[in-house]
Amino acid sequence: MPLINVAKHCSNIAKFLPSPGLIFVKGADVSIHPDSDTELNFMQDSNMTYISGVLEPGFSFLYDMFASKSILIAPYISPDEAVWVGSPPSLDQLKTFYGVDQAIYPKDIQPTLCNLNPSKIYKLDYQDSSLINTHKNIIDSSSLLSAIHEARVYKEPEEIEIMKKANYISGISHTEIMKKSYLGLSESAVYGKFVGDILAAGCEREAYTTIVGRGTNASTLHYIKNNAQLNSEHDLVLVDAGASYRGYASDITRTWPVGKKFTESARKIYQIVLDMQNAVIAAAKPHVKWEDMHILANSIAINGLLDLGILVGDLKEITESFVIGYFFPHGLGHFLGIDTHDCGGYPSGVERIDKPGIRYLRVRRDLLPGMVLTVEPGLYFVDGLIEEAKSKPEIAKFIDFEKVAQYNSVGGVRIEDNILITPEGNTNLTNVPKEIADIEAIRCTE
Repeated sequence: MPLINVAKHCSNIAKFLPSPGLIFVKGADVSIHPDSDTELNFMQDSNMTYISGVLEPGFSFLYDMFASKSILIAPYISPDEAVWVGSPPSLDQLKTFYGVDQAIYPKDIQPTLCNLNPSKIYKLDYQDSSLINTHKNIIDSSSLLSAIHEARVYKEPEEIEIMKKANYISGISHTEIMKKSYLGLSESAVYGKFVGDILAAGCEREAYTTIVGRGTNASTLHYIKNNAQLNSEHDLVLVDAGASYRGYASDITRTWPVGKKFTESARKIYQIVLDMQNAVIAAAKPHVKWEDMHILANSIAINGLLDLGILVGDLKEITESFVIGYFFPHGLGHFLGIDTHDCGGYPSGVERIDKPGIRYLRVRRDLLPGMVLTVEPGLYFVDGLIEEAKSKPEIAKFIDFEKVAQYNSVGGVRIEDNILITPEGNTNLTNVPKEIADIEAIRCTE
């Protein structure tokens, strides 16, 4: 069964192009490690995945908007090469497997182009066009990327089913990880367990490099060393890990104690972050602005840190100062799809909000049905940001730095789920324990 509905994906792209023509997308090729013959792990061009569903190297794709005809260009595998890589499927088999109207070899491209006689060929500006250079006078390299990006924002039913599967597999692995004891082991033991689980369950790879950060390592947002020892049961471990299933990503984060129980300080910070996420998930629905969801998360965090005495002063002034950005220094979440940080978050003409934390928001647009986003609030104690806050009197007046020092060992807490915007509100695709009682109930039980 084809990975995607090729005809629907092509028509989704076509409606964002200025006029009819021929669409050309080149898939990725195998890459070789420099000064060796070792192949690097293959990863398909994301736009090729969207338009064709092909996850193998060496393919290209044509779509005739006038005739609504899809043409897959398959690499020719010689008998000698087949000895090493295996015998390829026939063109008829490729046509059926990928759900395209025609499959050809590269030698047939020129006759095919002459037969189609296009008035315009759309290609991606970053891709090689040597296969279609005989028609270089009619090539438009400026319109296709934005059209594909906009089409990818809204997920088709088959894409949603694939993403549900990616979430399901990732969620099982996250849950199984939480059941194990890793005291005295390394962050890499957690990392290896996750990757092994998702591969065994049929995923092709991680969606991104897994983050396993214990204690203060978790305050580095994209920490990927994953090699520190888990020697204290009082530390937290932040695990940000997702699988790629049939070309589509999941992106889930859980934070849990090395031992069986959260410390009192960790429990308090964790509950604020959970409250942030719960509030956003309850409020996310069509026609809500994503930046308003970030501001909602900010408000929950501000009130929580005021209650702990970490923030001090007038609520309105604290809110307007964006001091919370020194503790929640990243965006609330991002689009999710073929890429972990999927495309389309900033339509043309939309600028970033230049304030702490929210300036890193990866999406600024109204939520609409078919969008899939991560909801990943967090609170962190980052030494560099704390020092920067101390140096700014207009920010420092709102922070009790002695109180901050009491929570510094918490490092960082992030909780991340993946939601699908529906006509009625949203559906949470992620089902991994996140309530404190639920996590403590399964920690170190196997």
